[in-house]
Amino acid sequence: MRKGEIQEGMPVLYIPRHAQGKRTHPDCQRGIVTGKTATHVLVRYGTDQHSNPTPPAFLVPDAPGTPALGRLTLPPYRPERARGEAKREG
Repeated sequence: MRKGEIQEGMPVLYIPRHAQGKRTHPDCQRGIVTGKTATHVLVRYGTDQHSNPTPPAFLVPDAPGTPALGRLTLPPYRPERARGEAKREG
């Protein structure tokens, strides 16, 4: 994936080199993009409380229902919540 295609708040799937592009490899990890640097994409994986710099070449877009064995199942992507515009319930 190209860095220009990646947006903050976007769900992504990290596919390590040894997985040879297979989304269902057990070492794949689901995450959320939290930012970008000049060369890397900052991604928060699983229950991590920090972001990890990841080369964009190892990321693919992720969406609910796409096949992957990743270590985390994310809730459906809601861009309004990613930008902090969620309405309070109740």
